[in-house]
Amino acid sequence: MPASRLLPSAAVLGVATLLLSACAGSAGSTEDEDASADPSGTLSVITSTDVYADLVQEILGETAEVTALVDNPAADPHSYEATPQDRLTVDGADVIVANGGGYDPFLTRLAATSGKEDAVYQLIEGDNAHVEAEDPQEDSSEEAPAEDAEDEHAEDEHAEDEHAKDEHAEEDVHEGHDHAGEEESGGFVNEHIWYDLAAMSDFAQDFSAHMAEVSPENAELYADNAAALAEEIDALDERNRAIEAEGMSFLATEAVSQFLLTDAGFEDATDQQFLAAVEHGDDVSARLYQQALNAAADQEIDLLSYNPQTETNQSAQIREAAEGADVAVLDFNETIPDEHGSYLEWMEANIDAVETVVEESRG
Repeated sequence: MPASRLLPSAAVLGVATLLLSACAGSAGSTEDEDASADPSGTLSVITSTDVYADLVQEILGETAEVTALVDNPAADPHSYEATPQDRLTVDGADVIVANGGGYDPFLTRLAATSGKEDAVYQLIEGDNAHVEAEDPQEDSSEEAPAEDAEDEHAEDEHAEDEHAKDEHAEEDVHEGHDHAGEEESGGFVNEHIWYDLAAMSDFAQDFSAHMAEVSPENAELYADNAAALAEEIDALDERNRAIEAEGMSFLATEAVSQFLLTDAGFEDATDQQFLAAVEHGDDVSARLYQQALNAAADQEIDLLSYNPQTETNQSAQIREAAEGADVAVLDFNETIPDEHGSYLEWMEANIDAVETVVEESRG
């Protein structure tokens, strides 16, 4: 995994408030884009992962050929390195769909190299780039000098002001949707927004409107398909929130499932600096690792959320400790596993598994 995958500091605002913004420019009017279009009229759409490929195909139907650059369930999209074939694929794209937030910078880099910046639709606005952050592994047990403490206090007050502004913006974009898990602590922001079902419902509607500008003759089809998709996602979201796992907690080896589980009512017991280290591609500090290991071994948590695509020796040992203590362990992938044919089927299976854990825990 790369050294860091954080939004620029000015954009570390909480993921839900940054959703659903297309990059500047239209994908449907330049001569270059017209030249790259399929003579049959079929659009070429490139996505970073199969998650977005599946959702986009549902919306666009037969009007587009959709290709995911990362569709291997054994691969980690965080550390994906683009190939020469990927470059050729992006060269011919009419529309490029990126997650953003530093999750898939390989795709926006390819778009820039190919002169396709205006074709990019990015879900999380801001630079889709890896930027340096402070080392989250440093043990903060030593008392900071007074000047440092004052500086940190001032920064916290600034962050609170920014958060207040973002809450107002969120009401416009994603009314009623809030996550306590979008942590700035330790330089961590969760970019795994496809596990946020309400956000994906919004994405379906917003992307269809974007594509109506690219292909106006198909606007009605896109709107109808997006509405049907959003309705199915909303039903899953309602079911997930009805789990009501309040009073239960989970520990995550990586942040991928955070939105889904907190929406189900779980408390996230994972130290945010632990997650920040993982997101930066670093080994977790000995202190944080031991803390997580103890939480699993001593049954301080009800569920271990495990990402097999970002497995390390440390995460494997935490899993072993949880299983040895009879703590429930669920796998949550970055991309659609082979056994599931679609995003909807996959998310339904995830919710099934979470429901079972809660039911068994409560007898």
